[in-house]
Amino acid sequence: MHVGLRITLDAPVEAVRDALLSPAVMVAVTKPFLVYRSRDPRGFPVRWVPGEPHPIAASAFGVLPAGDTHVDLSRYEVDGVPVQRDDGGGTSGLFGRMSMRHRMAVRPTADGRTLLLDQLSYRTRPAVLGVLLWPGMWVVWQWRSIRMRALASGWRRPRRAAA
Repeated sequence: MHVGLRITLDAPVEAVRDALLSPAVMVAVTKPFLVYRSRDPRGFPVRWVPGEPHPIAASAFGVLPAGDTHVDLSRYEVDGVPVQRDDGGGTSGLFGRMSMRHRMAVRPTADGRTLLLDQLSYRTRPAVLGVLLWPGMWVVWQWRSIRMRALASGWRRPRRAAA
């Protein structure tokens, strides 16, 4: 099963790539449908660091536990197109019944904006659970689209972590 987006964001590619490394952006684009919290006692990092997994918990609407997972990013290019992939996986609850592959790729548009391709592929145990979850996943992905577009206008240049 999969859900995906192909949207144009009002920000340059480097600013979008930088924003995708922000845990705050991940939280902002799924809330209130999925509410994430860090399982690390120090909380979320300022930026995701590729190759450094970070444990998180999720709940539907901040109330119904969805389980634990972790964010584990890698970044690479395919034919010159930057791709960010989350290789994290579920460890408990509903997330523990899912294997997921989340990829986001960005391309510049002719007018200086960014085309974002955002795809989540997933499988569940049992498989029928994936079919039952798909309508909710589709709604969350449509919300991601709305939130990404709203936030992108503030992503004019890459943000830097405070020293």
